Amino acid sequence: MRCYCIYCKTGSERKLVKLLSKILSVIYESEPILMFPVRLIHQKRKGSWDTVEQPLLPGYLFLYLEDSEVIAPYLVKQERDVFKILRYTDGSMQLRGGDEEYALWVFQHKGRLKPSKVVLKEGLIIKVLEGPLADMKGRVVKLDKHHKRAVVAFMFAGAERTMNLSVEVLTPEEALMQ
Repeated sequence: MRCYCIYCKTGSERKLVKLLSKILSVIYESEPILMFPVRLIHQKRKGSWDTVEQPLLPGYLFLYLEDSEVIAPYLVKQERDVFKILRYTDGSMQLRGGDEEYALWVFQHKGRLKPSKVVLKEGLIIKVLEGPLADMKGRVVKLDKHHKRAVVAFMFAGAERTMNLSVEVLTPEEALMQ
């Protein structure tokens, strides 16, 4: 599978997934997979916890094509809210290395990062039981039990980036009951 990252106008990502899927499905024999990755975040409103959907990388879409399919850069630029397919300094567009690993991690979770369940012991994370953090190659920078969030650092596009992901914090005793 080949992975590409499309840079687009922030706020138009959902619309572009639909439009580009239609355009690309006519060109390719198989349905291309286009994702706007989101994260589900726990948020406290009026005294109760809600789960809201937020963009993971605002202004970016991931395109996944079969190995036999090649992308022409002009195909996606026909839509006005698409700026470009990201390229490396050598001109190649296909994601590689850590960028490809990150895109495949998003693909593995179908573009929706649900809250992870973590076990704590005396303020230290001892195990991630389930969720996107269980298989992520990154590091937990900070854990905020009060807001049920973890700040995670990972490499993407040649730079270390951080993001907030929701977590359900369990004690070792609660983890045994699951």
